[in-house]
Amino acid sequence: MKKQFILSFILLCLLCQPQAILAQSKTRASVDFSYNPDPEADHFNQRLPDKSIPVGQNELVLLNRTDNSKYTVEKYSAELKKVWSVEIPLEDGETVDKFTANNEAVLVITNRKAGQNQQLYGHRINLQAEKKEQPVLLLEAPAKSRRAGVAISEDGSQVLAYRFHTDNSFQIQSISGSLFNGNLQKQQDVKYDLSDLRGILTADIQLGNGGEQYVSLISDQMNRLSVRQFKPGRKEAKVMSVLVGGVFDGLQVYIRDTRFKLMEDGLLYGAVLTADEKSGGYYSLKAVKYDFENEDMVFAEEFKFSPDYVQKINALDKSNKGNRLQDISLSELLLTPEKKLVILAEKKYTEGGENAPYFAEELHLFAYDEYMGYDWNSVLTKQQQAPAAEGFTSISYSSHLSGNTLNLLTLEELNGKYDLYLRQINTSNGSSSAPQALRLNVANDKKLAYVKDYTVWLAPKDIVTVVRAGKKPDQLQLSRIEIK
Repeated sequence: MKKQFILSFILLCLLCQPQAILAQSKTRASVDFSYNPDPEADHFNQRLPDKSIPVGQNELVLLNRTDNSKYTVEKYSAELKKVWSVEIPLEDGETVDKFTANNEAVLVITNRKAGQNQQLYGHRINLQAEKKEQPVLLLEAPAKSRRAGVAISEDGSQVLAYRFHTDNSFQIQSISGSLFNGNLQKQQDVKYDLSDLRGILTADIQLGNGGEQYVSLISDQMNRLSVRQFKPGRKEAKVMSVLVGGVFDGLQVYIRDTRFKLMEDGLLYGAVLTADEKSGGYYSLKAVKYDFENEDMVFAEEFKFSPDYVQKINALDKSNKGNRLQDISLSELLLTPEKKLVILAEKKYTEGGENAPYFAEELHLFAYDEYMGYDWNSVLTKQQQAPAAEGFTSISYSSHLSGNTLNLLTLEELNGKYDLYLRQINTSNGSSSAPQALRLNVANDKKLAYVKDYTVWLAPKDIVTVVRAGKKPDQLQLSRIEIK
């Protein structure tokens, strides 16, 4: 009963969300920035969501596409002094699939077409030597098969390049690949036989710092969720499986969306959105924690999207005349220092058509305690729109978890003020601060004025990003912004 009261209270507060407030901010450093968009085939599933990564205490590295045949990796000090720049030339049709970095090296993984094959190449830049090493061929697969993939561990010490083997209907039968260390030295070949499952259409692979591979699969007509853990040196996989779809409350329910994350505590967490097969309407959110060492699978209490919940959510958007949730997808899983799991889902869509704009709107947040007991949920409203050519380059959100405070940065127009806004959510209870305008005087001329992918948090209120603002609104700038 207490939790239901908390939910109603939070939603009531959101219906009366306070006006945006003005924050004091200072641009500590700023340099001109030349930006060329990546050729994204799918704006909803960006291959490179983060193009700026902090390394060490006072430096960061950026990946930038300089022209159709070349990328550069650039290292900057915290004061935005360029330390060095390394070019990564690409062949015709070659694309970048992964960009990551740690204190030792930068890794860039590319997908190259070579005759009838596709090839994954690893490019490693040694940060101490400030030198690009010889590219390494990680994997080769037929070009007509599914796009090859790569997973990298959180600390960058493990790299897994893999390909899918499918039947005539493109359902996955097995996965094979090779495991490398952080120096791109091959450790072993891997193969996952999945022939005991029927109708596998998607697979997610998470890679642990010790080389553990977690393969999450949806099978049985989008009803079954299975996770398999493969360990280096161990022949047999550990398997955990559960039927998520089926008939509930007289409705045939199926898996609509999933997201997995291997967290700092070494455990895998997953979230699933289910939907009613007949109407397509959202039915519930399910969350699970996988503890393979103890062979334990812990389920959270199912959160149902009841008519009452949907009505309250739709009341936040006066333009929405419908009676159902629409265009919601899982966007992020976070684990707080208190071992609280926070799940974010966002409303993102396009109106259809070649030049139709893109929209990013409300954020749904759900929290579970360390035992996966339901804690709280809330909704944050925002109204973001961008032209088709930009997709979600400047809209959606950038997040940073600091202790029990979740910081969210967005580009919005609130009360006639077009600016970057900061929201802070207390993950202990779900309460949210009013959006704070950073008072950057962001250019509002219908041209690209903010590149979210380059946003990096040096501290909760110390941000580096690419924006057109201040005294040079005609030029994108890499800027370091301190929020008072």
